[in-house]
Amino acid sequence: MLFQLESTLLFILWLILATVIVAIILYISVLLIASKTKASDKKFVIVILAFIFVLILPIILGAINQVLGVIGDLVAFSGSNYLTQLTPIIGFLIILVLTKFFISIPWDQDVWISLLTLFFLFLLYTMIPELYNFLGFGL
Repeated sequence: MLFQLESTLLFILWLILATVIVAIILYISVLLIASKTKASDKKFVIVILAFIFVLILPIILGAINQVLGVIGDLVAFSGSNYLTQLTPIIGFLIILVLTKFFISIPWDQDVWISLLTLFFLFLLYTMIPELYNFLGFGL
């Protein structure tokens, strides 16, 4: 009875740790790519973005993947559904747009920050797959 909430507690701990890691990565990438003043001015926004990227983005991408899977199954003529492989590209575009408008930096700097964030999110979800598959929306 004492350990009934163990999986939920573990998920919350991993969520906090992952948010902190992604926030540090975002902060360092904004610091190096954009400017030191932009990074220090947008600390709170960077933490909010990290939380969105860690918790909300996988849920949205899982729903998009399911919709693309249904659409791809309807139009798949050869029996193969390749439409679901667009989901990481859509995820990158979501990260790109959110980073651009939340941090308000030019597009050329935003592309590099988004690529670094996507790369570290990929590494994070590879190391901690329970975080991505907690709600059943994993790719």
